[in-house]
Amino acid sequence: MLVRLLGKTATCTNRLSTSPCVAAASIRSFSLVGPEGSNAQPWSDLELPGLRAPPAQVTPDEEVYSYLTPGIRKTQVADLKDKWDNLGFQIRPMNGHVIFRWANGCWDTGTFVPAPYVLLHINSGALHYGVSVFEGLKAFSCKDGRVRIMSPKMNAARMQEGARKLQMPEVPTEMFVEGVAECVRRNVEFVPPYGNQASMYIRPLLFASGHMLGLAPLAEEYSLLVTVLPAGGYFSKGGGDEGVDALVMEEHDRAAPYGTGHVKAGGNYAADLEPVHYAKKKGYGTTLYLDAKERRYIEEFSVCNFVGITADGRYVTPKARSILSSTTNRMLQVLAKEAGLVVEQREIDFDKEIESFKEVGMVGTAAVVVRVKSITRGNKVYRTGSFDTLASIREKFTAIQFGDLPDRHGWMHDVCAVSEQE
Repeated sequence: MLVRLLGKTATCTNRLSTSPCVAAASIRSFSLVGPEGSNAQPWSDLELPGLRAPPAQVTPDEEVYSYLTPGIRKTQVADLKDKWDNLGFQIRPMNGHVIFRWANGCWDTGTFVPAPYVLLHINSGALHYGVSVFEGLKAFSCKDGRVRIMSPKMNAARMQEGARKLQMPEVPTEMFVEGVAECVRRNVEFVPPYGNQASMYIRPLLFASGHMLGLAPLAEEYSLLVTVLPAGGYFSKGGGDEGVDALVMEEHDRAAPYGTGHVKAGGNYAADLEPVHYAKKKGYGTTLYLDAKERRYIEEFSVCNFVGITADGRYVTPKARSILSSTTNRMLQVLAKEAGLVVEQREIDFDKEIESFKEVGMVGTAAVVVRVKSITRGNKVYRTGSFDTLASIREKFTAIQFGDLPDRHGWMHDVCAVSEQE
């Protein structure tokens, strides 16, 4: 990888476009370029010192440095042929990722990068001040032989809200959707085959890649990365219908009432690291947070929304400015209404209402819906009963994802044909 330090321009063998302000949709016409200008497959694109001359200098005093990645063994489809039903939730090196860069007031047209590394200025705003937001969504191999992504426009809108909160340039919806789709196309052979309870997890990340020293001025460069990986359930062990045990956090807060809790900022998850590992050491599967002001109202589980089903058939989920709006929760609410449940999004007083829920679930993109079989607060343990209602809603939801039921709400975005996996 060759980098112009002063010119702020990265030049790599896999650079697909240098035009500064072209519509993102043109990414589909890009070709991967390898050493000596040859077309190369993502897994064989490699640049070693001396293969080509460095780029021309922009200024007389400019210095150019070359960086090599560590050795990378890419995942092969054959590695997964007997694991599609037991993938877990873990990182596996894929064919590559997509990256867009924003500078001088506009986004470039995108690049497909084979190596799972990114070159950053040592004073980047993301590294020093946590200026980053990310998303999570999934792609599925559907019954009709097509690969589809669920609700990318919802995720685009949520990332735009996060960008505004953290003072970053917004990612246009069309660019977000096409960037996500392109990354899936370039790795399509790793979308788990239809018939397996697995999917391709997609992680778009927007961050300040440019340098910052203090909170002003803001960075002059931002990046949008899109990475993918084949995945099973987030709580594949001890989760699902078997259920997990949750511990209420009395001495930790996930987010302040007027902080960044309502956006998917990376720092929000850092706040849960100490508490969730403490809970796991105590034998619990997850944490549950109450509001930071009064320690009275239910907010969120570690990485998921709270959903409770009452004995009289109400689907209840918390509402507060510090809670992240789960796209999965929003869609499940639609299906719950169609199933005849009353949906309530409101404050939930833990002490007064926790025993009114016959079912409790953790809801999120990675988890979908996971049963919570007990919640411990102090010396008191609250246990739930059946999981029939939430399991039924989840079954319909996943049937839509895999194309077993019609997509009447327009949630699924068509990408391409499934890969012919060996």
